[in-house]
Amino acid sequence: MRAVKTRLCESILNLCGICLLLIAFVIGAGVLMHLFGMSQLIAFETPHWLVGRAITFNSLMGIQVLLFAFAIMLAIAPVMWLDRHVRVDVFHSRLPARYRSVIDIVGHALFGIPFFAFLLLPAYRFAERSYITNERSTDGGLTDIYVIKATLPIGITLFLAVLVYLLARRTWLLISGGGDHA
Repeated sequence: MRAVKTRLCESILNLCGICLLLIAFVIGAGVLMHLFGMSQLIAFETPHWLVGRAITFNSLMGIQVLLFAFAIMLAIAPVMWLDRHVRVDVFHSRLPARYRSVIDIVGHALFGIPFFAFLLLPAYRFAERSYITNERSTDGGLTDIYVIKATLPIGITLFLAVLVYLLARRTWLLISGGGDHA
């Protein structure tokens, strides 16, 4: 099971890495458009999802934001699950496994879960309002802004699910005296 979890998380993180790499290509396309004085890269006869009737310099800017939001919000849950996040507690690595588990349990229960649970509803409403009002760029950018904004509640939900799982797992291992306190 651990190998499947690790492979799944690393696959998601690789997808996030590809999104970051794509940002470089989108920026390069934008730079070339600017260099050649182009405001429009491709025009379509019928509107397409996300870009409308054309891929413009401004829609490329929106795609950069979308790729970045997707990469960041999708990466936070697997990074936490794999325990690859940066810790503020400089003493954590020097403590016995049992104390590290207690610190993680307290941190997840008192800070992580309440904070992200508090953010979830406003994030959902933020994306929902964008979808309901059919929010779109007014300057030739993206036609479906809600896609960018939807990454926020999706990422928060995934992160909350991981925090709840880790809290339950660490609590169970601490109570049962299980050997795996990671």
